[in-house]
Amino acid sequence: MYVLQPTHIISLLQFRPTFIRSTSTESAVVATTPLWFWMPMVAPPAIATAALQQLLSRPSLTAAQLRQVHAQLLTSSLLADHFFPNSLLRSLLPASPHRALRLFPRLRRITTNANPLFPNAYTFSFLLTASASLAPPHHASPRILVSSLHALAILLAFDTHAYVSNGLIHAYASCGHLCSARRVFDINVSCRDVCSWTSLLTAYSRAARLDDARALFDAMPDKTTIAWGAMLSAYVGAGSFAEAVDVFQGMLRARVRPNRAAVLSVLAACGALGALEQGRWLHVLVAGAGAMAKDGMVATALVDMYAKCGSLETARQVFAGMAERDVFAYTAMISGLSDHGRCMEAIELFGRMQEQGVRPNEVTFICVLSACGRAGLVGRAREIFGSMSTAYGMEPGVEHYGSLVDVLGRAGMVEEALDVVRGMPMRPDSYVLGALLNACVGCGDMEAGKKVAAMMAELGLDHSGVQVQLSNLYAGRGKWEEVVSVRRGMEERKVPGCSMLEVDGVAREFMAGDRSQEAWIMEVAEQLDAQLRIMAGHH
Repeated sequence: MYVLQPTHIISLLQFRPTFIRSTSTESAVVATTPLWFWMPMVAPPAIATAALQQLLSRPSLTAAQLRQVHAQLLTSSLLADHFFPNSLLRSLLPASPHRALRLFPRLRRITTNANPLFPNAYTFSFLLTASASLAPPHHASPRILVSSLHALAILLAFDTHAYVSNGLIHAYASCGHLCSARRVFDINVSCRDVCSWTSLLTAYSRAARLDDARALFDAMPDKTTIAWGAMLSAYVGAGSFAEAVDVFQGMLRARVRPNRAAVLSVLAACGALGALEQGRWLHVLVAGAGAMAKDGMVATALVDMYAKCGSLETARQVFAGMAERDVFAYTAMISGLSDHGRCMEAIELFGRMQEQGVRPNEVTFICVLSACGRAGLVGRAREIFGSMSTAYGMEPGVEHYGSLVDVLGRAGMVEEALDVVRGMPMRPDSYVLGALLNACVGCGDMEAGKKVAAMMAELGLDHSGVQVQLSNLYAGRGKWEEVVSVRRGMEERKVPGCSMLEVDGVAREFMAGDRSQEAWIMEVAEQLDAQLRIMAGHH
Protein backbone atom coordinates (compact mmCIF):
# COMPACT_ATOMS: atom_id res chain seq x y z
CA MET A 1 0.00 0.00 0.00
CA TYR A 2 1.34 3.41 -0.99
CA VAL A 3 0.80 6.29 1.39
CA LEU A 4 -0.33 9.56 -0.15
CA GLN A 5 2.14 12.25 0.71
CA PRO A 6 0.75 15.16 2.78
CA THR A 7 1.18 17.59 -0.08
CA HIS A 8 -1.88 16.32 -1.92
CA ILE A 9 -3.70 19.13 -0.18
CA ILE A 10 -1.83 21.60 -2.42
CA SER A 11 -3.08 19.95 -5.59
CA LEU A 12 -6.60 19.71 -4.17
CA LEU A 13 -6.68 23.34 -3.13
CA GLN A 14 -5.72 24.50 -6.62
CA PHE A 15 -9.07 23.16 -7.83
CA ARG A 16 -11.02 24.75 -4.92
CA PRO A 17 -13.19 21.69 -4.07
CA THR A 18 -16.63 22.27 -2.60
CA PHE A 19 -15.91 20.64 0.76
CA ILE A 20 -13.52 23.47 1.69
CA ARG A 21 -15.47 26.38 3.15
CA SER A 22 -12.92 29.00 3.98
CA THR A 23 -12.08 32.52 2.87
CA SER A 24 -8.43 32.03 3.74
CA THR A 25 -5.85 31.98 1.00
CA GLU A 26 -4.23 28.74 -0.06
CA SER A 27 -0.99 29.52 1.76
CA ALA A 28 -2.87 30.34 4.97
CA VAL A 29 -4.81 27.06 4.86
CA VAL A 30 -1.66 25.06 4.27
CA ALA A 31 0.23 26.91 6.97
CA THR A 32 -2.40 26.24 9.63
CA THR A 33 -3.36 22.66 8.70
CA PRO A 34 -1.34 19.82 10.26
CA LEU A 35 0.25 17.82 7.49
CA TRP A 36 -0.55 14.49 9.17
CA PHE A 37 -4.25 15.28 8.59
CA TRP A 38 -3.83 14.30 4.94
CA MET A 39 -1.70 11.20 5.39
CA PRO A 40 -4.17 8.30 5.62
CA MET A 41 -4.98 8.50 1.91
CA VAL A 42 -3.63 6.08 -0.70
CA ALA A 43 -1.93 7.07 -3.94
CA PRO A 44 0.43 5.60 -6.52
CA PRO A 45 4.11 6.63 -6.35
CA ALA A 46 3.95 9.00 -9.32
CA ILE A 47 1.19 11.07 -7.71
CA ALA A 48 2.96 11.06 -4.35
CA THR A 49 6.16 12.25 -6.01
CA ALA A 50 4.36 15.04 -7.87
CA ALA A 51 2.68 16.19 -4.68
CA LEU A 52 5.98 16.17 -2.82
CA GLN A 53 7.59 18.27 -5.55
CA GLN A 54 4.90 20.86 -5.29
CA LEU A 55 5.10 21.19 -1.54
CA LEU A 56 8.88 21.22 -1.18
CA SER A 57 9.30 23.91 -3.83
CA ARG A 58 6.83 26.28 -2.14
CA PRO A 59 8.58 29.35 -0.69
CA SER A 60 5.98 29.60 2.14
CA LEU A 61 6.92 26.23 3.67
CA THR A 62 7.86 26.76 7.32
CA ALA A 63 10.56 24.95 9.28
CA ALA A 64 7.90 23.09 11.27
CA GLN A 65 6.22 21.87 8.11
CA LEU A 66 9.58 20.83 6.67
CA ARG A 67 10.14 18.67 9.77
CA GLN A 68 6.72 17.09 9.26
CA VAL A 69 7.59 16.25 5.66
CA HIS A 70 10.87 14.79 6.85
CA ALA A 71 9.10 12.65 9.43
CA GLN A 72 6.65 11.37 6.85
CA LEU A 73 9.46 10.53 4.44
CA LEU A 74 11.26 8.57 7.13
CA THR A 75 8.17 6.41 7.64
CA SER A 76 7.60 5.92 3.91
CA SER A 77 9.55 3.96 1.34
CA LEU A 78 10.58 6.98 -0.73
CA LEU A 79 13.80 7.76 1.15
CA ALA A 80 14.92 4.18 0.70
CA ASP A 81 15.22 4.93 -3.02
CA HIS A 82 18.60 6.62 -3.42
CA PHE A 83 17.59 7.88 -6.88
CA PHE A 84 14.49 9.63 -5.53
CA PRO A 85 16.01 13.14 -4.93
CA ASN A 86 17.58 13.29 -8.40
CA SER A 87 14.33 12.04 -9.93
CA LEU A 88 12.51 14.92 -8.26
CA LEU A 89 14.97 17.47 -9.65
CA ARG A 90 15.03 15.97 -13.14
CA SER A 91 11.25 15.93 -13.38
CA LEU A 92 11.14 19.71 -12.89
CA LEU A 93 13.34 20.37 -15.92
CA PRO A 94 13.20 22.10 -18.29
CA ALA A 95 9.78 23.51 -17.38
CA SER A 96 10.49 24.78 -13.84
CA PRO A 97 14.17 25.60 -13.27
CA HIS A 98 13.34 27.98 -10.41
CA ARG A 99 11.50 25.23 -8.56
CA ALA A 100 14.36 22.77 -9.08
CA LEU A 101 16.87 25.21 -7.61
CA ARG A 102 14.56 26.02 -4.70
CA LEU A 103 14.00 22.33 -4.05
CA PHE A 104 17.69 21.37 -3.86
CA PRO A 105 18.65 22.87 -0.45
CA ARG A 106 15.53 21.39 1.15
CA LEU A 107 16.29 17.96 -0.25
CA ARG A 108 19.85 18.24 1.07
CA ARG A 109 18.53 19.07 4.53
CA ILE A 110 16.05 16.18 4.53
CA THR A 111 18.38 13.55 3.07
CA THR A 112 21.62 14.46 4.85
CA ASN A 113 21.83 11.20 6.81
CA ALA A 114 19.34 9.04 4.93
CA ASN A 115 20.98 9.19 1.48
CA PRO A 116 24.80 9.23 1.29
CA LEU A 117 24.58 9.30 -2.54
CA PHE A 118 22.94 12.75 -2.64
CA PRO A 119 24.10 15.09 -4.00
CA ASN A 120 26.19 13.44 -6.69
CA ALA A 121 27.52 14.33 -10.12
CA TYR A 122 24.11 13.89 -11.74
CA THR A 123 22.59 16.26 -9.19
CA PHE A 124 24.99 19.02 -10.25
CA SER A 125 24.27 18.26 -13.88
CA PHE A 126 20.56 18.95 -13.30
CA LEU A 127 21.20 22.05 -11.20
CA LEU A 128 23.64 23.56 -13.70
CA THR A 129 21.18 22.93 -16.50
CA ALA A 130 18.57 24.82 -14.48
CA SER A 131 21.05 27.66 -13.83
CA ALA A 132 21.94 27.95 -17.52
CA SER A 133 18.26 28.46 -18.39
CA LEU A 134 18.13 31.39 -15.97
CA ALA A 135 20.73 33.39 -17.87
CA PRO A 136 20.03 37.12 -18.48
CA PRO A 137 17.52 38.62 -18.93
CA HIS A 138 15.61 35.96 -16.96
CA HIS A 139 17.71 36.17 -13.81
CA ALA A 140 19.45 39.11 -12.17
CA SER A 141 22.61 37.40 -10.90
CA PRO A 142 23.13 34.06 -12.66
CA ARG A 143 26.90 34.13 -12.19
CA ILE A 144 26.53 34.12 -8.38
CA LEU A 145 24.27 31.09 -8.63
CA VAL A 146 26.62 29.18 -10.94
CA SER A 147 29.65 30.16 -8.86
CA SER A 148 27.93 28.91 -5.70
CA LEU A 149 27.20 25.55 -7.31
CA HIS A 150 30.80 25.45 -8.58
CA ALA A 151 32.10 26.04 -5.06
CA LEU A 152 29.88 23.30 -3.64
CA ALA A 153 31.01 20.89 -6.37
CA ILE A 154 34.65 21.58 -5.45
CA LEU A 155 33.87 21.09 -1.75
CA LEU A 156 32.27 17.71 -2.46
CA ALA A 157 34.98 16.74 -4.98
CA PHE A 158 32.61 16.50 -7.96
CA ASP A 159 34.11 19.36 -9.99
CA THR A 160 36.36 17.05 -12.03
CA HIS A 161 33.53 14.77 -13.09
CA ALA A 162 32.81 15.07 -16.83
CA TYR A 163 29.09 15.79 -16.33
CA VAL A 164 29.81 18.52 -13.82
CA SER A 165 32.68 20.07 -15.77
CA ASN A 166 30.63 20.22 -18.96
CA GLY A 167 27.67 21.60 -17.05
CA LEU A 168 29.85 24.36 -15.58
CA ILE A 169 31.21 25.30 -19.01
CA HIS A 170 27.71 25.49 -20.43
CA ALA A 171 26.28 27.38 -17.45
CA TYR A 172 29.08 29.97 -17.32
CA ALA A 173 28.86 30.45 -21.10
CA SER A 174 25.08 30.89 -20.94
CA CYS A 175 25.60 33.64 -18.37
CA GLY A 176 28.06 35.39 -20.69
CA HIS A 177 31.12 34.64 -18.56
CA LEU A 178 33.35 33.00 -21.15
CA CYS A 179 36.52 33.57 -19.13
CA SER A 180 35.14 31.40 -16.31
CA ALA A 181 33.99 28.79 -18.83
CA ARG A 182 37.45 28.72 -20.38
CA ARG A 183 39.09 28.44 -16.95
CA VAL A 184 37.02 25.35 -16.14
CA PHE A 185 37.93 23.90 -19.54
CA ASP A 186 41.66 24.53 -19.03
CA ILE A 187 41.76 23.22 -15.45
CA ASN A 188 39.84 20.00 -16.01
CA VAL A 189 42.06 18.59 -18.74
CA SER A 190 41.66 15.00 -17.56
CA CYS A 191 37.87 14.94 -17.97
CA ARG A 192 37.57 16.74 -21.29
CA ASP A 193 35.40 15.00 -23.82
CA VAL A 194 33.66 15.88 -27.06
CA CYS A 195 30.94 17.75 -25.13
CA SER A 196 33.54 19.94 -23.38
CA TRP A 197 35.10 21.07 -26.65
CA THR A 198 31.77 21.54 -28.40
CA SER A 199 30.20 23.49 -25.51
CA LEU A 200 33.02 26.01 -25.40
CA LEU A 201 33.18 26.25 -29.20
CA THR A 202 29.45 26.93 -29.38
CA ALA A 203 29.79 29.58 -26.68
CA TYR A 204 32.58 31.37 -28.57
CA SER A 205 30.54 31.16 -31.78
CA ARG A 206 27.45 32.69 -30.20
CA ALA A 207 29.55 35.49 -28.72
CA ALA A 208 31.04 36.21 -32.19
CA ARG A 209 34.58 35.59 -30.89
CA LEU A 210 35.71 34.09 -34.17
CA ASP A 211 39.45 34.03 -33.48
CA ASP A 212 38.96 32.15 -30.20
CA ALA A 213 36.42 29.83 -31.81
CA ARG A 214 38.71 29.02 -34.73
CA ALA A 215 41.75 28.44 -32.49
CA LEU A 216 39.73 26.05 -30.33
CA PHE A 217 38.27 24.35 -33.40
CA ASP A 218 41.70 23.79 -34.94
CA ALA A 219 42.95 22.30 -31.63
CA MET A 220 40.06 19.83 -31.31
CA PRO A 221 41.37 16.25 -31.45
CA ASP A 222 38.06 14.85 -32.74
CA LYS A 223 35.81 17.19 -34.68
CA THR A 224 32.21 16.04 -34.61
CA THR A 225 29.48 17.06 -37.03
CA ILE A 226 28.15 19.41 -34.34
CA ALA A 227 31.57 21.09 -34.00
CA TRP A 228 31.84 21.62 -37.76
CA GLY A 229 28.30 23.02 -37.77
CA ALA A 230 29.08 25.39 -34.89
CA MET A 231 32.11 26.77 -36.71
CA LEU A 232 30.12 27.18 -39.92
CA SER A 233 27.32 28.95 -38.07
CA ALA A 234 29.80 31.29 -36.38
CA TYR A 235 31.28 32.42 -39.70
CA VAL A 236 27.89 32.85 -41.36
CA GLY A 237 26.54 34.78 -38.36
CA ALA A 238 29.52 37.14 -38.53
CA GLY A 239 29.17 37.64 -42.29
CA SER A 240 32.42 35.78 -43.06
CA PHE A 241 30.85 33.78 -45.86
CA ALA A 242 34.01 32.87 -47.76
CA GLU A 243 35.51 31.41 -44.58
CA ALA A 244 32.30 29.44 -44.01
CA VAL A 245 32.60 27.85 -47.46
CA ASP A 246 36.25 26.99 -46.75
CA VAL A 247 35.24 25.28 -43.48
CA PHE A 248 32.57 23.28 -45.30
CA GLN A 249 35.07 22.12 -47.89
CA GLY A 250 37.39 21.07 -45.06
CA MET A 251 34.50 19.16 -43.52
CA LEU A 252 34.04 17.20 -46.74
CA ARG A 253 37.77 16.56 -47.04
CA ALA A 254 37.70 15.14 -43.51
CA ARG A 255 34.94 12.76 -44.69
CA VAL A 256 32.47 14.10 -42.15
CA ARG A 257 28.92 13.82 -43.42
CA PRO A 258 27.23 17.24 -43.10
CA ASN A 259 24.01 17.42 -41.10
CA ARG A 260 21.11 19.73 -41.78
CA ALA A 261 22.54 22.62 -39.72
CA ALA A 262 25.78 22.56 -41.71
CA VAL A 263 23.94 22.43 -45.04
CA LEU A 264 21.69 25.35 -44.07
CA SER A 265 24.70 27.44 -43.04
CA VAL A 266 26.70 26.83 -46.20
CA LEU A 267 23.67 27.45 -48.44
CA ALA A 268 23.24 30.82 -46.73
CA ALA A 269 26.94 31.54 -47.36
CA CYS A 270 26.63 30.58 -51.04
CA GLY A 271 23.62 32.87 -51.41
CA ALA A 272 25.46 35.79 -49.82
CA LEU A 273 28.53 35.24 -52.01
CA GLY A 274 26.55 34.62 -55.18
CA ALA A 275 28.47 31.34 -55.49
CA LEU A 276 26.00 29.63 -57.81
CA GLU A 277 28.21 26.74 -58.91
CA GLN A 278 29.02 25.76 -55.33
CA GLY A 279 25.34 26.03 -54.48
CA ARG A 280 24.42 23.74 -57.36
CA TRP A 281 27.04 21.22 -56.30
CA LEU A 282 25.62 21.28 -52.78
CA HIS A 283 22.12 20.77 -54.20
CA VAL A 284 23.33 17.59 -55.91
CA LEU A 285 24.89 16.44 -52.64
CA VAL A 286 21.63 17.05 -50.77
CA ALA A 287 19.55 15.30 -53.45
CA GLY A 288 21.42 12.06 -52.74
CA ALA A 289 21.20 12.38 -48.97
CA GLY A 290 17.94 10.51 -48.44
CA ALA A 291 15.75 12.21 -45.84
CA MET A 292 17.50 15.57 -46.24
CA ALA A 293 16.36 15.73 -49.87
CA LYS A 294 12.76 15.98 -48.61
CA ASP A 295 13.51 18.37 -45.75
CA GLY A 296 11.40 21.52 -45.95
CA MET A 297 14.01 23.78 -44.34
CA VAL A 298 16.71 22.62 -46.76
CA ALA A 299 14.37 23.16 -49.73
CA THR A 300 13.59 26.67 -48.46
CA ALA A 301 17.32 27.41 -48.14
CA LEU A 302 17.82 26.19 -51.73
CA VAL A 303 15.05 28.51 -52.96
CA ASP A 304 16.69 31.42 -51.16
CA MET A 305 20.18 30.53 -52.42
CA TYR A 306 19.15 30.17 -56.07
CA ALA A 307 17.18 33.42 -55.99
CA LYS A 308 20.10 35.35 -54.48
CA CYS A 309 22.52 33.83 -57.01
CA GLY A 310 20.35 34.99 -59.93
CA SER A 311 18.87 31.62 -60.91
CA LEU A 312 15.21 32.47 -60.32
CA GLU A 313 13.83 29.70 -62.52
CA THR A 314 15.69 27.04 -60.57
CA ALA A 315 14.34 28.59 -57.37
CA ARG A 316 10.84 28.27 -58.85
CA GLN A 317 11.44 24.62 -59.69
CA VAL A 318 12.61 23.81 -56.15
CA PHE A 319 9.63 25.69 -54.69
CA ALA A 320 7.17 23.91 -57.00
CA GLY A 321 8.66 20.52 -56.08
CA MET A 322 8.15 20.96 -52.33
CA ALA A 323 5.59 18.55 -50.87
CA GLU A 324 4.52 21.10 -48.24
CA ARG A 325 5.16 24.82 -48.21
CA ASP A 326 5.24 26.70 -44.93
CA VAL A 327 5.50 30.43 -44.30
CA PHE A 328 9.30 30.35 -44.64
CA ALA A 329 9.15 28.75 -48.09
CA TYR A 330 6.55 31.26 -49.32
CA THR A 331 8.55 34.15 -47.87
CA ALA A 332 11.76 33.01 -49.59
CA MET A 333 9.98 32.76 -52.95
CA ILE A 334 8.18 36.11 -52.53
CA SER A 335 11.49 37.75 -51.66
CA GLY A 336 13.21 36.19 -54.69
CA LEU A 337 10.48 37.30 -57.08
CA SER A 338 10.54 40.84 -55.67
CA ASP A 339 14.33 41.10 -55.87
CA HIS A 340 14.22 40.00 -59.52
CA GLY A 341 11.62 42.62 -60.45
CA ARG A 342 8.74 40.12 -60.65
CA CYS A 343 6.78 42.25 -58.23
CA MET A 344 3.27 41.46 -59.46
CA GLU A 345 4.03 37.75 -59.29
CA ALA A 346 5.33 38.21 -55.74
CA ILE A 347 2.11 39.96 -54.69
CA GLU A 348 0.00 37.27 -56.41
CA LEU A 349 1.96 34.55 -54.59
CA PHE A 350 1.27 36.37 -51.32
CA GLY A 351 -2.45 36.18 -52.13
CA ARG A 352 -2.24 32.44 -52.91
CA MET A 353 -0.38 31.92 -49.66
CA GLN A 354 -3.27 33.52 -47.75
CA GLU A 355 -5.80 31.43 -49.68
CA GLN A 356 -3.92 28.28 -48.64
CA GLY A 357 -4.35 29.28 -45.01
CA VAL A 358 -0.63 29.92 -44.41
CA ARG A 359 -0.26 32.74 -41.90
CA PRO A 360 2.36 35.32 -42.97
CA ASN A 361 5.03 36.41 -40.50
CA GLU A 362 6.78 39.73 -40.02
CA VAL A 363 9.40 39.01 -42.69
CA THR A 364 6.71 38.08 -45.22
CA PHE A 365 5.14 41.50 -44.82
CA ILE A 366 8.49 43.23 -45.32
CA CYS A 367 9.05 41.31 -48.57
CA VAL A 368 5.59 41.95 -50.00
CA LEU A 369 5.71 45.64 -49.04
CA SER A 370 9.03 45.87 -50.85
CA ALA A 371 7.38 44.33 -53.93
CA CYS A 372 4.58 46.90 -53.72
CA GLY A 373 7.14 49.70 -53.60
CA ARG A 374 8.97 48.47 -56.70
CA ALA A 375 5.67 48.04 -58.54
CA GLY A 376 4.40 51.47 -57.44
CA LEU A 377 1.29 50.01 -55.77
CA VAL A 378 0.79 52.54 -52.99
CA GLY A 379 -2.83 51.63 -52.29
CA ARG A 380 -2.08 47.92 -52.11
CA ALA A 381 0.87 48.61 -49.78
CA ARG A 382 -1.34 50.61 -47.42
CA GLU A 383 -3.91 47.83 -47.44
CA ILE A 384 -1.31 45.15 -46.63
CA PHE A 385 0.28 47.33 -43.95
CA GLY A 386 -3.10 47.87 -42.29
CA SER A 387 -3.95 44.15 -42.46
CA MET A 388 -1.04 43.34 -40.16
CA SER A 389 -2.97 44.57 -37.13
CA THR A 390 -6.55 44.19 -38.32
CA ALA A 391 -6.34 40.69 -39.85
CA TYR A 392 -3.37 39.12 -38.07
CA GLY A 393 -3.04 40.95 -34.77
CA MET A 394 0.57 41.98 -35.46
CA GLU A 395 1.92 45.37 -34.48
CA PRO A 396 4.06 46.75 -37.34
CA GLY A 397 7.72 47.02 -36.44
CA VAL A 398 10.28 49.60 -37.47
CA GLU A 399 11.14 47.55 -40.60
CA HIS A 400 7.50 47.65 -41.75
CA TYR A 401 7.31 51.40 -41.27
CA GLY A 402 10.54 51.69 -43.24
CA SER A 403 9.05 49.61 -46.05
CA LEU A 404 5.93 51.80 -46.15
CA VAL A 405 8.09 54.94 -46.20
CA ASP A 406 10.03 53.43 -49.10
CA VAL A 407 6.79 52.73 -50.99
CA LEU A 408 5.62 56.33 -50.53
CA GLY A 409 9.04 57.74 -51.35
CA ARG A 410 9.32 55.79 -54.61
CA ALA A 411 5.94 57.22 -55.58
CA GLY A 412 7.17 60.76 -54.90
CA MET A 413 4.90 61.22 -51.87
CA VAL A 414 7.52 62.77 -49.61
CA GLU A 415 5.12 64.65 -47.33
CA GLU A 416 3.06 61.52 -46.70
CA ALA A 417 6.29 59.63 -45.96
CA LEU A 418 7.30 62.32 -43.46
CA ASP A 419 3.90 62.01 -41.79
CA VAL A 420 4.40 58.26 -41.43
CA VAL A 421 7.80 58.81 -39.79
CA ARG A 422 6.41 61.44 -37.42
CA GLY A 423 3.56 59.12 -36.43
CA MET A 424 5.75 56.08 -35.70
CA PRO A 425 5.28 54.69 -32.17
CA MET A 426 8.99 53.91 -31.98
CA ARG A 427 12.24 55.68 -32.79
CA PRO A 428 13.09 55.56 -36.52
CA ASP A 429 16.25 53.68 -37.46
CA SER A 430 18.70 54.00 -40.35
CA TYR A 431 16.47 51.97 -42.67
CA VAL A 432 13.45 54.25 -42.18
CA LEU A 433 15.42 57.47 -42.45
CA GLY A 434 17.46 56.09 -45.34
CA ALA A 435 14.26 55.35 -47.25
CA LEU A 436 13.06 58.87 -46.50
CA LEU A 437 16.36 60.35 -47.68
CA ASN A 438 16.13 58.33 -50.90
CA ALA A 439 12.67 59.80 -51.45
CA CYS A 440 14.04 63.32 -50.99
CA VAL A 441 16.86 62.65 -53.46
CA GLY A 442 14.45 61.19 -56.00
CA CYS A 443 12.20 64.25 -55.81
CA GLY A 444 15.07 66.73 -55.56
CA ASP A 445 13.68 68.10 -52.29
CA MET A 446 16.89 69.56 -50.88
CA GLU A 447 15.41 71.16 -47.76
CA ALA A 448 13.67 67.98 -46.63
CA GLY A 449 16.82 66.00 -47.48
CA LYS A 450 18.96 68.23 -45.28
CA LYS A 451 16.52 67.79 -42.38
CA VAL A 452 16.57 64.03 -42.73
CA ALA A 453 20.39 63.98 -42.94
CA ALA A 454 20.54 66.13 -39.79
CA MET A 455 18.20 63.70 -38.00
CA MET A 456 20.46 60.80 -38.98
CA ALA A 457 23.53 62.68 -37.76
CA GLU A 458 21.87 63.26 -34.37
CA LEU A 459 21.15 59.54 -34.08
CA GLY A 460 24.69 58.61 -35.14
CA LEU A 461 23.46 57.06 -38.39
CA ASP A 462 25.25 59.29 -40.89
CA HIS A 463 27.45 56.62 -42.51
CA SER A 464 29.12 56.95 -45.91
CA GLY A 465 25.97 55.85 -47.79
CA VAL A 466 24.06 58.78 -46.30
CA GLN A 467 26.80 61.17 -47.35
CA VAL A 468 26.71 59.81 -50.91
CA GLN A 469 22.97 60.42 -51.10
CA LEU A 470 23.35 63.94 -49.68
CA SER A 471 26.11 64.63 -52.19
CA ASN A 472 23.88 63.44 -55.03
CA LEU A 473 21.07 65.66 -53.79
CA TYR A 474 23.35 68.73 -53.82
CA ALA A 475 24.72 67.81 -57.24
CA GLY A 476 21.20 67.54 -58.67
CA ARG A 477 20.52 71.11 -57.60
CA GLY A 478 23.92 72.44 -58.80
CA LYS A 479 25.25 73.10 -55.28
CA TRP A 480 28.84 72.18 -56.10
CA GLU A 481 30.49 73.78 -53.07
CA GLU A 482 28.29 71.65 -50.80
CA VAL A 483 29.16 68.59 -52.92
CA VAL A 484 32.89 69.20 -52.40
CA SER A 485 32.38 69.72 -48.65
CA VAL A 486 30.46 66.46 -48.24
CA ARG A 487 32.98 64.52 -50.34
CA ARG A 488 35.89 65.77 -48.25
CA GLY A 489 34.15 64.59 -45.10
CA MET A 490 33.62 61.19 -46.69
CA GLU A 491 37.31 60.74 -47.48
CA GLU A 492 38.13 60.98 -43.76
CA ARG A 493 35.87 58.12 -42.70
CA LYS A 494 34.97 56.13 -45.80
CA VAL A 495 34.85 52.35 -45.49
CA PRO A 496 36.57 50.62 -48.46
CA GLY A 497 34.27 49.09 -51.05
CA CYS A 498 34.15 45.32 -51.47
CA SER A 499 33.28 43.05 -54.41
CA MET A 500 32.81 39.29 -54.71
CA LEU A 501 33.56 37.26 -57.84
CA GLU A 502 33.15 33.52 -58.46
CA VAL A 503 35.33 31.83 -61.12
CA ASP A 504 35.46 28.06 -61.61
CA GLY A 505 33.54 27.50 -58.38
CA VAL A 506 35.95 29.61 -56.29
CA ALA A 507 34.69 32.84 -54.70
CA ARG A 508 37.18 35.71 -54.26
CA GLU A 509 36.80 38.94 -52.35
CA PHE A 510 38.33 42.21 -53.58
CA MET A 511 38.67 45.32 -51.42
CA ALA A 512 39.22 48.79 -52.82
CA GLY A 513 42.92 49.65 -52.57
CA ASP A 514 43.89 46.11 -51.57
CA ARG A 515 47.24 45.11 -53.14
CA SER A 516 47.61 41.79 -51.35
CA GLN A 517 46.13 39.58 -54.10
CA GLU A 518 48.21 37.02 -55.99
CA ALA A 519 50.74 38.49 -58.43
CA TRP A 520 49.00 37.29 -61.60
CA ILE A 521 45.72 38.84 -60.49
CA MET A 522 47.43 42.20 -60.02
CA GLU A 523 49.07 41.89 -63.46
CA VAL A 524 45.69 41.25 -65.11
CA ALA A 525 44.17 44.18 -63.22
CA GLU A 526 46.97 46.48 -64.42
CA GLN A 527 46.51 45.28 -68.03
CA LEU A 528 42.78 45.94 -67.84
CA ASP A 529 43.44 49.38 -66.40
CA ALA A 530 45.84 50.15 -69.26
CA GLN A 531 43.30 48.96 -71.86
CA LEU A 532 40.58 51.13 -70.32
CA ARG A 533 42.87 54.18 -70.43
CA ILE A 534 43.63 53.53 -74.11
CA MET A 535 39.93 53.19 -74.89
CA ALA A 536 39.18 56.37 -72.99
CA GLY A 537 41.88 58.18 -74.98
CA HIS A 538 40.30 57.15 -78.28
CA HIS A 539 37.06 58.83 -77.24
